[in-house]
Order: sequence, then C-alpha cells, then structure tokens
Amino acid sequence: MQGRLVRIRDQNILFSPARQALFALNDMGGDIWRSLEDGLSPEAISSEIASRGGDRAQAVEHVEAAVRQWECQGLVRPAPTWFSTSSRGHVSKVIAVPGCHVRIVYPEAHAFPAATVFRHLEVREAVGDVVLKLVERGDRVHLFRNRHWILSCFPDELAVVLKGQLLTEILERGGYELAIHAAALIRDDRILLLCGGPGAGKTTLALGLLHAGFGFAGDDVTLLNSLGHGVGIPFASAVKAGALPILANYCPDLDTAPVCRRPDRRRVRFLVPKQFVSSSPRKVGWVVLLRRRVNASAVLTPVDPVDALRGLLNGSFALCGELTGTSFDVLAKLIESADVYCLTYSRLEDAVALMQKACR
Repeated sequence: MQGRLVRIRDQNILFSPARQALFALNDMGGDIWRSLEDGLSPEAISSEIASRGGDRAQAVEHVEAAVRQWECQGLVRPAPTWFSTSSRGHVSKVIAVPGCHVRIVYPEAHAFPAATVFRHLEVREAVGDVVLKLVERGDRVHLFRNRHWILSCFPDELAVVLKGQLLTEILERGGYELAIHAAALIRDDRILLLCGGPGAGKTTLALGLLHAGFGFAGDDVTLLNSLGHGVGIPFASAVKAGALPILANYCPDLDTAPVCRRPDRRRVRFLVPKQFVSSSPRKVGWVVLLRRRVNASAVLTPVDPVDALRGLLNGSFALCGELTGTSFDVLAKLIESADVYCLTYSRLEDAVALMQKACR
C-alpha cells in the first residue's frame, strides 16, 4: 500500500506521497482500501461484501476494478513474492546502451513486438549490470528492476515504458555532463543536433536526412561529455501517426514497423534504422532549432549565441537534474564551436534539401 487514507467530513480522501496527488473515494472504495490495509486479500474482501447481502459477481468486479485502478496509479504495488527467479515461460535478452548492459526478461506471451524494438542493441554472451524483469498479472505487466517494483503498464505500452527506463539507467550512470532532448545525425564525422519541443518534427526530419545520406546516431536524446562532444542514444525512432503519410516515400518499411502505445494511449511505430553510426563521442558541428509552421517556406536563419542559449534553455533539452555551472560551461562550449541555426519549414523535402546544403 503506497497511500494514506483519511476521512474528513464524511469524505474519503486518499493521498499518494509518490505522486503528491489526492483521490476522492466513495464509501465502498474507502472500505476496500481499509480492508487491504488490514491484510485481507481481494477475494476475502469480495466475500465480505457479498455476505452483507450484495451480489457476489458484482462484489468481485468492484474489488478487482478498484485494485486495478490503484495499481495503475502506483497506489498499490505487488508484494515481493510476485517476483520469481524462474526463467520458464520467459524470453531473456541482454542489450548494450551507453554506460551499461541491461538484461530484459519478458513474459513469453508479451516478448514481441517489444523485443524487436531493441533487437539492434542485443549483445550475446554478456552479463547484465541491471536486470529488468516483466511480470504479467491480469491485463497489466509489472516492471521490476533488480527485484524491486518500478511501475506497471498495459502490454502494448511495454516498448515505450522500457525505453523510458533504459534512458533512466543511462542518465543515472553519470558519465556525461548533460542530456539534450535532440536527434543526432552524422555528417563528415561531426554531429548535427535537431532540437525542438514536441511536434517540431525532430524524428520526421531525422529520418528524412537519413534517407538523404546522413548517418543516424540517435532519435530523441543526445549526451554531451565535458568537452561538449556528443553521443547519440541509439533507440529506434518513435514515429507518430501524423508523420506516417509524410515519411511514406522516405521509409518504405514503415508499414511493417511494430505498433505500440504510449502511456497517453497515442500510437507510435518504432522504426529501427538499418545502420546506426557508432556511439563514440564526436564534435558537434551544427545545432538546429526547429520551428515548424503551416505553409511556411523553408528558411535557415543563423542564431546568435544569446538566442541560441535561450532556445536551448526554453525546453529544447532536458537535463538529469539541475543545470550546474559545469554543465552550463559545456553548453557554452557547444554553442561557441558549432554553427547554430533556426530552421523554419513546412514541407519535409524542402527542409532536407536546405540541411544538405548547410552541412557541407
């Protein structure tokens, strides 16, 4: 149990310390919560409700619905006894990400398509520094990290949830100064960073440039070391539904890419580029702030250092923790040595042509 229930003026109020959130419960919900706190199983609670004259089937349905909702909200977590060391009925893979090897253990019934999203990162005969095990219960799958519960999700959300957890593993290794929310492409052994908020078209433009001959180093997050050199995180590209028609001529294999859902229930297709560039640190040659506008002509405008820093600080990148003085120095080195532009565009083909000329 991960919440605190109080009753104030005939109202049941449940507080989640982890989420700093309040939930109002009706009287039946309050009774179910208190019974769980007293150590009763869901089956015993259903029987107790039915013994008061209620319908048995409805009682079971109410209790199961309440527990399922609380599991989704992180208010009820599975007991340690759920975690089994047995490998029967599971698929185990070790993948390599910057800084560590991670073993992922999937339930056999839900290993695919999630496992295909990370297949290009698999390494054979390697030992995992971290073990992520997925345990199925009812219509949800629970994620354990080294035997400790992390969260639960629906099976079709597994790929997105695992990608998020893997990113956490990378950032917590602390080998880099900061993580920029940007796609990373390679041209003449230098990195092109595509920065922008949600909907700016980072993934779409990155795949368009890949088709035009750029190397692909990362779709969503790029790490910077103390010298300001970048390393892309080689996750598969998450293509949103709205980008599918735009990319049809650039990515003919997109129709066969696995379809997954994000926790907000929006669908994405994970496209694994056929060849990633190695993840060794490279100098950043270009930083491009994306501004997508309807019916806008493609224009590439140089950005001065102050506006470049403002553009990055205004949400284009995400750090693991606060931006320290050292991290800011790294960001300043990047801006000083790279060509920084603002790209305003509407049509993908125009943006690709413009970037080809700029990155010569």
